[in-house]
Amino acid sequence: MKREDTTRVWRTLFEVTDWMRNINAGLIDQTFLNLTFNQLRMIKIVYVLNREFPEGVTLKVLAESLNITPAAASEMVDALVRKDVLCRDHNPQDRRAVAIRLAENCRKRFLEGEKNFDHVTADFLNTLSEERRNSFLSGLEALHNFLAARRN
Repeated sequence: MKREDTTRVWRTLFEVTDWMRNINAGLIDQTFLNLTFNQLRMIKIVYVLNREFPEGVTLKVLAESLNITPAAASEMVDALVRKDVLCRDHNPQDRRAVAIRLAENCRKRFLEGEKNFDHVTADFLNTLSEERRNSFLSGLEALHNFLAARRN
């Protein structure tokens, strides 16, 4: 494998990621601009975890996902609740635990962003023949699986 090929792959992936992120730049308002990198990271992880836990994610699971202490996670959650980005409720299954989810206005922005991504991705995939589309998707899944295995 030539170094130029490997560099080309990650540089292209980074550039595509930046372009995709810029597609939704109009959805970012002052609320998000005033957040730290770690707060933005927490919001994204809450959004992802809420797919698995629609009633809300526990503080313990959130802290583990962020690789931080529950106390640090709790402090960040409190700050984001005050900024009306996250909601912190009692877990319906366990009244002692809290359920953390995105505030409705924040969740709507994420859904709008996903809709934009879906449109752009569909436009791209429609430019490919079925064979190239299948090859592209297979390659992308192979990269995903490879990186997922290395992460674990």
